[in-house]
Amino acid sequence: MKRFVYLCALFVIASFLFSGAAFAQATYHAFIWSASSGMQDLGSLGGSSYAQGINASGEVVGYYLSVLGDLRPFLWTQSGGMQDLGTLGGSSGVANGINDSGQVAGWATTATGLAHACVWSTSHGIKDLGTLGGSTSSATGINKAGQVAGTSTKPGDHYNHAFLWNGQTGMSDLGALPGQNSYAFGINGSALVVGESTLTSGVIPYRAFLRTRRSIGDLGAFAGGNSIAVAINDSGIVVGNSDNLAFVWTRAGGMQSLGPLSSSFSAAIGINSLGVIVGNYQLTSPTFHAVIWTAPNQIQDLGVLGGTYSTATGINDSGQVVGYSTLQ
Repeated sequence: MKRFVYLCALFVIASFLFSGAAFAQATYHAFIWSASSGMQDLGSLGGSSYAQGINASGEVVGYYLSVLGDLRPFLWTQSGGMQDLGTLGGSSGVANGINDSGQVAGWATTATGLAHACVWSTSHGIKDLGTLGGSTSSATGINKAGQVAGTSTKPGDHYNHAFLWNGQTGMSDLGALPGQNSYAFGINGSALVVGESTLTSGVIPYRAFLRTRRSIGDLGAFAGGNSIAVAINDSGIVVGNSDNLAFVWTRAGGMQSLGPLSSSFSAAIGINSLGVIVGNYQLTSPTFHAVIWTAPNQIQDLGVLGGTYSTATGINDSGQVVGYSTLQ
């Protein structure tokens, strides 16, 4: 698959985890966490499972590894458990985000094996969102109005650009910073989109961006010069990772480290409308735990289902957190 598929479908794994070999050797399960109940294992319909998003009703989306080795999209509810969402005729798919209406955004393969951005809904089933002229695309976020952010290859499949999709105008190219590639990861209720974009023709350096209706802006980076923005809330607060440190960005304060500075790695991956941030950080090598930040350097360890690794990928306004963890 193209690089953007890994970033969009597995960006938490590709960008925030240790080596792929260590990842492949472990079994992971999606979880939901609350202050009252702690971490609950959501199970799987096959092998490892990974939660990517949660809405106000506590509905969870993500993907699991099928017995045939394919990635498969799921929706989990308290009453119905984990259900496979299906594809566009192919064998694979990933659900990355869900809004409060239950619309789910992600990607699925077509009968020809190409990954296309799509939206699942109870009323309309699965809808193919198309591409920006290339052969593949992936959706990573959806807001309350059903607007979708993601990434698509351009004609010729040489470059990838972030997109914004809505039901009226379809898929719009959001452009890039001075480089040739951009990737969208988060969207808020005002259709502000965040992600990363290259600054040159190469893969690095890359910078976190905020795309408004008028322009795309570089959010900066820490000393090493690379950054990625993963989520944005309705107040316009952005979170992500710069040179292995979690950050929060605001228009007033710019980019600030979330800490703890003693950790060699931390990543902010989700934020709710109250400004509560989730992600993971490295306690010791190779131990990474899912965490909540209520303020810079105010961090709560959410623990694990077993083993040494967990990460949080989303949080709703009730404080329910989703992610995935090793089992032993």
